[in-house]
Amino acid sequence: MAYLALSVEDVIINKWPLAEGILHIGRASDNDIQINDGAVSSRHARLITEPDPFIEGQLMTYVEDLASTNGTELNGTKITREKLSHDDIVTIGFNQFQLIDKESNKLDETAIIIS
Repeated sequence: MAYLALSVEDVIINKWPLAEGILHIGRASDNDIQINDGAVSSRHARLITEPDPFIEGQLMTYVEDLASTNGTELNGTKITREKLSHDDIVTIGFNQFQLIDKESNKLDETAIIIS
């Protein structure tokens, strides 16, 4: 099962399993992942995990910035909404999260479309 890992200096200090549904990330106490960091908005971002429409039994996860003050980065680039892949790094404030999904397939990266 895929999970989101919070790491500090390459040491995982917390992790959250990614099941189908939505996880809210932010400074407010009602978020699923609460970050006590002044650079993080009260409702900063969310992770959306849903079934892959093309591969039965597979899930895909998106990160979406919720118009936060300081933005959300994926692998060093500010984003509004992007699909996550294994080993991607999501930066929110001064916090780095990594998607760990060793069972994911890379079919979308290796597919050949014949017209």
